Amino acid sequence: MPPICQIEKEIYVPSPEDRVGTSVGMTYIGRHLRREETRAQVRSSDWSDTVRRRTSDDNGRTWSDWELVYEQAPTQGDFTRSGGPSQRGTGPYDPVSDRLIKPVFQRVIKGDPKVAMKEIWSGNRLFCDHGFYQLSDDDGLTWGEGHQLLYEDGPEFDPDDWGAAGSFRTNEMYIGGAAVLSNGTVAIASTIPVSYRDEEDEKVPSVFPNDYREGCVAGAICFVGHWNAARQDYDWATSNSIFVPRASSTRGLVELALSELSNGHLLLIMRGSNTGLDPIECPARKWFSISRDGGLTWDPVQDIRYDTGEQFYSPASISKTIRSTATGKLYWMGNITDVPADGNSPRYPLQIVEIDEENPSFKKETLTIVDQRDPALDSEHLQLSNFSLLENRETHEMETYLIKLGQNGGGPDVWTADAYKYTLTF
Repeated sequence: MPPICQIEKEIYVPSPEDRVGTSVGMTYIGRHLRREETRAQVRSSDWSDTVRRRTSDDNGRTWSDWELVYEQAPTQGDFTRSGGPSQRGTGPYDPVSDRLIKPVFQRVIKGDPKVAMKEIWSGNRLFCDHGFYQLSDDDGLTWGEGHQLLYEDGPEFDPDDWGAAGSFRTNEMYIGGAAVLSNGTVAIASTIPVSYRDEEDEKVPSVFPNDYREGCVAGAICFVGHWNAARQDYDWATSNSIFVPRASSTRGLVELALSELSNGHLLLIMRGSNTGLDPIECPARKWFSISRDGGLTWDPVQDIRYDTGEQFYSPASISKTIRSTATGKLYWMGNITDVPADGNSPRYPLQIVEIDEENPSFKKETLTIVDQRDPALDSEHLQLSNFSLLENRETHEMETYLIKLGQNGGGPDVWTADAYKYTLTF
């Protein structure tokens, strides 16, 4: 079948030096044409430094000077913080509250972050994850204080004591994006520890975040917010939790992509992983669930398939959904592999596909390759998976910004990577 869009590809930021890449984030701030671009140097897994930002009020035609956000992440004693409430970033506009709502991920790390990010694979977790939201009543120019999202009793995060024992392991989550719904509410999906005891299943080796807590797997929950005009804040309800057994995903369900379908139902697409398992006996999938009541109740998790009923392989990698103004259709972007994926690999090709919204699945005839490994240029360690995605509000083209990790080899050479821009025209 012919591709569903035309794709232009260009190097956006070359690798600044050997074994260093530049990650690029691009987003709109608020409802108009104001953009924010962030760049950070990447030289180790799940960690970056020298974070800079700039803004444009005219959709990228002209830009402000670069502003250094930080050379190194902020610290408090022996603890380092990544993310957390700030004056950066954005979120969707809620017409009920007349505010933007921004979900915020925060990780607090004990000791050297680079050491901690390696220790996790030995089962020694030296950090905690929490989720917050912030509100803006001036279209993203300024943001209010962070409000922690809670699903259990226990002390909240203390900004004056990052490593407080009581809050370090309470209400932990890996927060996803926010969606403003047609019924007048707001939904935020998050990965949390979900209790699941099964003698046979617990023999399957778990890998972070499936080991958040003893006897738990990393499942998903949805926070549903109703605007309270008297309090000038949201009242939150929590959904049922959903999960898959360890034998289906040794790393649980993470990197949640939440979308409202044309019929008002909610679709949650989730990353899984078969790390440590036989990739033939335990195929790597993307997982999904549906809510028919605005996010309060979710169906049991299933693997998402083509509209033909066929299954496909997908590695442990991030994916995103986006609705096109040009076509009105909902699309998924991520990795679908030609061979059985083993854990994180391979993370190519990168594809986009239309979602069947009546019978949630991927329309196979629309599957289009955005980029693919070129054996003459790219190493087998290539990762086409670390990307941001947005729609240009003037042209309605889609823009993807992606750092091509692994293009020049494995080991420390993984980080010698150029950042690319892809323009998709429908």
